Amino acid sequence: MLENDGEMTIALHPYAFGLPLLTWAGLFGIVGALVGGWLFLRAAPEFGTGIRGAYGIVLASVLAGFVGARVLHMADYVDFYSKAPFHAVYLWNGGLSLWGGVLGGLLGGLALARQRGLEVARVADAAAVPALIGLAVGRLGDFLAGSRAAEASSLPWAVAYTNESATAFADGAAVHPVAMYELLLDALIAAALWRWRHTAPRGALLPVALTAWAAGRFVIAFVRVDPELLGMQQAQWIGLFIVVGVGLWAWRSRERLGLRGSGGAGWRGRSPED
Repeated sequence: MLENDGEMTIALHPYAFGLPLLTWAGLFGIVGALVGGWLFLRAAPEFGTGIRGAYGIVLASVLAGFVGARVLHMADYVDFYSKAPFHAVYLWNGGLSLWGGVLGGLLGGLALARQRGLEVARVADAAAVPALIGLAVGRLGDFLAGSRAAEASSLPWAVAYTNESATAFADGAAVHPVAMYELLLDALIAAALWRWRHTAPRGALLPVALTAWAAGRFVIAFVRVDPELLGMQQAQWIGLFIVVGVGLWAWRSRERLGLRGSGGAGWRGRSPED
């Protein structure tokens, strides 16, 4: 990483250590999954299971997240994969949707938790902060390797990727560091949830995290370069659906969550026995 004439320049090759099957984004994604999984395992007593039970949830989440990430990426580039379907198995070339990974991972993990008779709200609360921290670690790899194409920028923190193999390579021009924007978004939401965790209503942490994350990525997408459908990118459409869906859920659950219906709306904190 170099700084030239006030401009940050990164020349790192997307493939880690010169290995043709391992990208920096993939390596940091694996590390992020391990970190997030480890933090979730430490929280196992909070939702009434042991390390072994929590490990199964982590494994289900990782596997379902990987499948979801690949499927949603292929849906985003359906024109390409419809002409070259064999590329669906070319995992070493990248191609994972972040929203697909998050939604797939959550559905897989929470479905297994419910199947095992655990209280899904408690499991979801315990997963929110570890998931965000894991995502932040993964975004560091994206930032270093230039794995996110972005609009050109003259801002002081813009980054020029000089390796032509980087997705963010723009003929040497500086671009928005969208992966760093997402890393900061993950970290800020995680910090806020950590401070709020003892007073939040049971089951509220994950919906709040999803809403904040969806809104943040909706804004960040304006400086990303990705395929569009009806004027918006996949991340924006999914984020919009998430915000609306969580809003409807909060309205239907307002009594349980402690939302007052008239005047002075507010959250009812957890009782001491929670």
